[in-house]
Amino acid sequence: MAKVVLTSASKNFADNDIRDAVSRSFDLLGYNYPEKIDTVIIKTNLCYYWDYSTGETTDPRIISAIIDYLRARIGDDISIFVAEADATAMKTKYSFKILGYENLSKAKNVVLINLSEGEIVEKQVSIRNNPMTLPVNKMLLESDLVINVPKLRTHNLVGLTCSLKNMFGAISKPRKFFYHKNLDAIIVAINKLVKSDICIVDGLIARGKYPKKMGLILAGDDALATDFVVAKILGFNPRAIGHLKLAEKENVGDVNNTKLIEDKTSLKEAKKLFPGSSFLLHKLSWGLQLKLLDVYLKLSGDVSPPFLKA
Repeated sequence: MAKVVLTSASKNFADNDIRDAVSRSFDLLGYNYPEKIDTVIIKTNLCYYWDYSTGETTDPRIISAIIDYLRARIGDDISIFVAEADATAMKTKYSFKILGYENLSKAKNVVLINLSEGEIVEKQVSIRNNPMTLPVNKMLLESDLVINVPKLRTHNLVGLTCSLKNMFGAISKPRKFFYHKNLDAIIVAINKLVKSDICIVDGLIARGKYPKKMGLILAGDDALATDFVVAKILGFNPRAIGHLKLAEKENVGDVNNTKLIEDKTSLKEAKKLFPGSSFLLHKLSWGLQLKLLDVYLKLSGDVSPPFLKA
């Protein structure tokens, strides 16, 4: 049975409130840790150079609280790596510097790694009985514990970006725009190759029609089950989201017997507070905007930032 915890850190965002909420979410999740853990990789969500206050990127205080919890729970001698990969319009080395992760690394004595560098292996996986090959950092494949820390937010192309979509960002190929023609399948493929042992969703500032302080933390032991709960908070039918529907068909996770644990808030309250919108209307509107942009680019000779279609 998959478990998902929904809790609140309050909207004051004091460091102690965040730390307590993260600790509660871990405790309530009750994850069954392996007997021996030497290395932990924490996959953050730094899709661009936006500050966490925009609701677009993972708040480093969430990562800090996770590090503290792991050391208290597992031991001070574990090696913890905070990871991200280069993207079409983002260099990880700059995002780590700009968004406060270099300071976090020094303060918490953890190592920052760029998943687009180091030893990369080509891994084959089958989706819809079609084989495909993806480049993956060997460290990610060999880590004893993978903690996935996505944001609570909508996404222009796939409706929502959470646990499964955040792992798409771990693919070692920097120019991931190459994969967008088959995005749902690629998202599911990387999650077949790399299992998120624990998902901690940063919903302190959520991003829907606009950023909003919500003070939410979610924890899950199944990435797909976690994303199903998140989809409901965002006001979506999970099975109407392409990559979630495909992930269920490909047995990436179990959503039939999910136990939702509500602490200091509820799914109903979270859904009511989220600044949501219709995914269908948003998708149609975004598609129209991109077509108009293409017309402008052809007429003017101007160029478009790659992340507009990322």
